[in-house]
Amino acid sequence: MIRCLASVALVVAVILGSTWPTLLGKRIAFRDVNHFYLPLYDYVAERTATEWLPFWNPLDHTGMPLIGETSTAVLYPLRWLVYAFPLASDRLSNESLMSIYLIVHLLLASAAAAWLAKSIGCRPLGVFVAAIVYPLSGSVFSLCCNPPFLVGAAWIPFALGACLPTITLAGGSRSTRRRIVIAATALAMMVLGGDPQSALHCVMTAGAISLFHARSQFRQARDQGRTWWQSECVRTVVVSVSGCALAVGISSIQIAASLDWSRQSVRAARVAQRSEVYEFSLAPWHAIETVSPRPFGNLFPIHRRIANVIPGEGRMWTPSLYAGLIVGFALLCRLVRPRSYLAEPWLAVSLVSLAICFGHFGLVWWLQQIPGVLEHSDSAIGGPFWMLCQWIPGYSSFRYPVKWLPIFAIASSMVAAQWISSQRDRRELPLALMLLVGFVAGGVSAHLASEQWERWLPLDPDRLPIDEYWGPLDVAGSLTLIRASCWWTVAVLCVLVGLRRFTEWQDRRRPAIWIGSAWVALIALDAIVNTSTLLPRVDVWRERQLAHQASPAPIPRTRTLRTQAGMWPQRWRTTGSIDRPLEVAASERIAWFGRWHLIHRQAVFNSMVSIKSRSYGEFWWSCNHHLQSLDREQRSAFWKAIRQWLAIGAVSHVDGHSATAADGMTLVSVERRMTEPVRDVRVFTDWLPEKPLRELVPEIGLRRGLPLPHLAAAPPSSRSAAAAPAGSSTRSAERSAGRSARVERAADGTIVVRCDIDCVLERCVYQDGNWQARLDSVTGDSSRSLPVFRSSHLNQAVVIPPGNWRVAFEYRPWWKAPTLVVATSAAILLAILVFLPNQFGKATVRGIVFFLIRGRLLRSFRPYTR
Repeated sequence: MIRCLASVALVVAVILGSTWPTLLGKRIAFRDVNHFYLPLYDYVAERTATEWLPFWNPLDHTGMPLIGETSTAVLYPLRWLVYAFPLASDRLSNESLMSIYLIVHLLLASAAAAWLAKSIGCRPLGVFVAAIVYPLSGSVFSLCCNPPFLVGAAWIPFALGACLPTITLAGGSRSTRRRIVIAATALAMMVLGGDPQSALHCVMTAGAISLFHARSQFRQARDQGRTWWQSECVRTVVVSVSGCALAVGISSIQIAASLDWSRQSVRAARVAQRSEVYEFSLAPWHAIETVSPRPFGNLFPIHRRIANVIPGEGRMWTPSLYAGLIVGFALLCRLVRPRSYLAEPWLAVSLVSLAICFGHFGLVWWLQQIPGVLEHSDSAIGGPFWMLCQWIPGYSSFRYPVKWLPIFAIASSMVAAQWISSQRDRRELPLALMLLVGFVAGGVSAHLASEQWERWLPLDPDRLPIDEYWGPLDVAGSLTLIRASCWWTVAVLCVLVGLRRFTEWQDRRRPAIWIGSAWVALIALDAIVNTSTLLPRVDVWRERQLAHQASPAPIPRTRTLRTQAGMWPQRWRTTGSIDRPLEVAASERIAWFGRWHLIHRQAVFNSMVSIKSRSYGEFWWSCNHHLQSLDREQRSAFWKAIRQWLAIGAVSHVDGHSATAADGMTLVSVERRMTEPVRDVRVFTDWLPEKPLRELVPEIGLRRGLPLPHLAAAPPSSRSAAAAPAGSSTRSAERSAGRSARVERAADGTIVVRCDIDCVLERCVYQDGNWQARLDSVTGDSSRSLPVFRSSHLNQAVVIPPGNWRVAFEYRPWWKAPTLVVATSAAILLAILVFLPNQFGKATVRGIVFFLIRGRLLRSFRPYTR
């Protein structure tokens, strides 16, 4: 017991040692966690603290579903627990809570990897290896900049271990009920945490492994005198299907909300472009990062990533795949033993998942490297990711091949955990010598080239790659990092080979505790050194101080149009700086880039969201297309009309051609100003049929006043101009003479409408199909429900009959009641499987399995179908 607690404490200490700056007032400042999830989770925490189930987000665009965006993690229990911490509202900042959230999931990933390693029969040292190298691998630790994918990576080992056939596990058998509970919980947490794709990848991986072992399991059942439905393969299928069904039930609210919103999204409106599907493909040459931490340099804080000069490099997802030399060396040792390929599934899983990550570097790409071969063909053809997109309907909408990296990380971690517990092979020493010679040569070459790179490397300084954040490529600095990476690999490899030989020598006599301690120290040191510089961190207090100095004067809370000329300060592109992460973090906060406006609870039109509506995408396309033919004055008039139409009362403009100096640093220049007063609720006595946005947007820009609402599927009316022929607007105005319609807001937030003619009440809120309106007479003698129509694509409206009415809008998703019932039932069933006595639970599960597999349910209906 003491030894177990000491091992757990050591693992926790290593992980905390890798993340200690985030516990001392710093935060990770790179990519989405820097400008998207940090403000988003703060806003979600406030909403979930005051509402038991918040559905709508009014602060992005003209409104959008909050739960419909999977990445918001509104229903994820661990997010709620971290942000509901008793000290959260009083002593812990939003940045500290996010750091705790990330560390919790790194610890969870460590525990899950250790559990899986123990399940497959690894020794204690192998379990320790898995607990360290998996969460601190580049493939997983770099996901701290994208929290939903880190959530998925943390639960992957649990899902895989529960869904795998027991022939691959130690002991050969495990409680079916326990496996169902673990599988359902892990898969549901992935979906609720914002990463349903990892759940799908887990099921696909476990299914492939089960299919590979199916024949041997059927043969084993036959030899033991059992029928095929009593084989372990069928039991595994039942566990997987039951776990998936329970997971779908538990997360049914999230799934229904996401499907309801995604069917209106840009992704559903068109076939994804190839550049979007294959973006973030991992270039094959990055496989060398499994044995060396920085063989291509680093991107930040100064641009020293020399891989960017290689044609086809593409965008970087993770700075490095490195998970410790022990992982890369274990993979190589298994690769040079072809007879062991089929012994364990983990090597095959790691190789296949890594090949999937190559994305557009498919079979055709390899052939294209031969001059004149298939030059005009799609390079992705023949690759594993291309096959998934072709064979699985809708899979291409997930995008990004590198999302398979966590599967590669857990599989390679299991290979390392098994390798360290195995006997030393005679091929290991020659392989180590080859690596040693190669990296010594690489280190010497990088050292010699670091001073004379202009003569050695045919790189035109004027054509060196430039990053908009990190500046021009520093070739000399890149070579210095490559040299350090090579020498680090050489040093660790020498220690690793020495420990391997000493371990074998000690096993023949009496095991020495210092051997295990040396292994622990090597693995921990290698992991901490790798992760300490993997992602940039900034001081939170200094970042806030810079943002306060350079921010424009605050404006009242009103819907704001965010615009941007150019990108970021030009100085960033021409120079590098060790303080560039701090400049970027403060500038994104100032500019309300991503979702920083949520921190101020400010509504912003043109904000960054994970799933954009089709209407928003069409609106911006129509605007950009129309603006090409306008001069400066016409553009000003156009945007004024657009602001009135969408109830936008302020503008936040980012000028990428200028900069602001603060404390010796270069920050972005932002201007915020109030514009003309606008009304977010208005009433009209005439309306028009809906037309495409590409036709509607130019018409709005030509009007001096508010445009008439264009209703979708509005009922016919004698006062409607919906079916009016050309030139009928004058006659409509004559018929409306002496008639009026007025609107005002009541103190309770409802809308009071007084009209003596049929009219349209328009509200500048997006209609996703789930808004409903209630119409109450001011005198209280009548009440009715009204259908809410989509108005001019981005607003909503109701048709009001003559009279004095009080109108209240309510968001009622159609899926709310049924999914609540399904989720509650699934949670109760899961609790029954967890807490019922073991014998009763076993009998229940066996009865259900027997009843379903033998087809008794279908047979019971046969008398009634004759």
